[in-house]
Amino acid sequence: MDEQEEKKQRTRQSSSTLTTRQSSSTLTGRQSSHGNHKFQSNSIPLDITFEILSRLPAKSIVRYRSVSKLWSFITTTPEFIKTRSKKTSPPCVLLIFRKHDKLIVFSSPQHKNTYSYVEDYHIEIPKNGFIRRLDSVHGLICFEGSKQLVIWNPTMKRFFTLPEPQGTGDEYYVGGFLGYEPVEGKYKALCIVRGWNTQVLTLGVQESWRVVTKGGFVHWPTKDTGRCINGVIYYKAFDMAPRHVIIGFDLRYEEFKLIEFPMRDYDCFLMVSYEGRLALISSTSSVVEIWSLEDAGNRKWSYGQFHLSLPPNKYLKWLDLKGVTDGGELIYTGMSLNESFCVVYFDPKKNSIRETKFRGITGNEIWQPDRLGFDLVNDFYVLPNHIESFISF
Repeated sequence: MDEQEEKKQRTRQSSSTLTTRQSSSTLTGRQSSHGNHKFQSNSIPLDITFEILSRLPAKSIVRYRSVSKLWSFITTTPEFIKTRSKKTSPPCVLLIFRKHDKLIVFSSPQHKNTYSYVEDYHIEIPKNGFIRRLDSVHGLICFEGSKQLVIWNPTMKRFFTLPEPQGTGDEYYVGGFLGYEPVEGKYKALCIVRGWNTQVLTLGVQESWRVVTKGGFVHWPTKDTGRCINGVIYYKAFDMAPRHVIIGFDLRYEEFKLIEFPMRDYDCFLMVSYEGRLALISSTSSVVEIWSLEDAGNRKWSYGQFHLSLPPNKYLKWLDLKGVTDGGELIYTGMSLNESFCVVYFDPKKNSIRETKFRGITGNEIWQPDRLGFDLVNDFYVLPNHIESFISF
């Protein structure tokens, strides 16, 4: 071997040694937060790998989890999930159609006007889960089963079945709800068995349900969707009277409170989160009524009435109120699909209207509910303010 060839070999060996030391040093620095897992980092330091992965789109992160055990481990750590949540995309609106045991899911940016191209996919409903109430809770959605709750992560396209609550073997399972406690950053599920047996489960922490002992009273939830607002789950229920009431469950302190409706004709009001507070909203072809819970402790409500100034004959078929965005816009959709599917946003305080037409929903016969033979009103769901979530349980 001549002198020049020996020099090249020494250079390659030195470069290899340096890369190994960098990888070892970087790995050691990350082990304090990632436990005792040992991975070979090759030539890219883990800090840089971590930063690159955290900047990728959600679809890429989900796909790359199957590339290597190292990438899968990095993207499932609490540190990564917390970092990624700070870089998450703006909230989107989910349009969910149900066809037998399948869901057809469309996702589109919530604040985009005019035309919007949607991302869509099919997903099968688990056999032990069925749709009765749907709400997006900090990126997760809850299905109810006959005796269990099933959690769906649309970002991951995965379902997680929670343990069966205590006492459901011989007792009648009434219902359950999912909530998010923002102070401690925990997801909690609440279930009610036969009215008086209320239990709570902290996702990812508990293996079994705990019976709630503080402030509980006999009640039966209705079939309406609950809302989690600032760490409190609100839902409609009947008490022993029987009266139609609102139940509030504080996720942090695990306490119940009973709230009476501020009006008599409560059936026509949709329960939503409006400007960060619980609200009851009713909408006709010309008037919007909003009852907002100003003080939950003193059960104090405020009332507002707004004129729905829609252009003549243009939106008459879109007057089906589906929800409210975090920005305070009321969301309307149609009772049937035509040449294009629209979502209309109405801001009652600004008295402004914007419209988003969704391409890709009505163009294919597979997507058209009118041709599938099911009721669009009962089998179509609009979930605003949905965010990405990479959490796994």
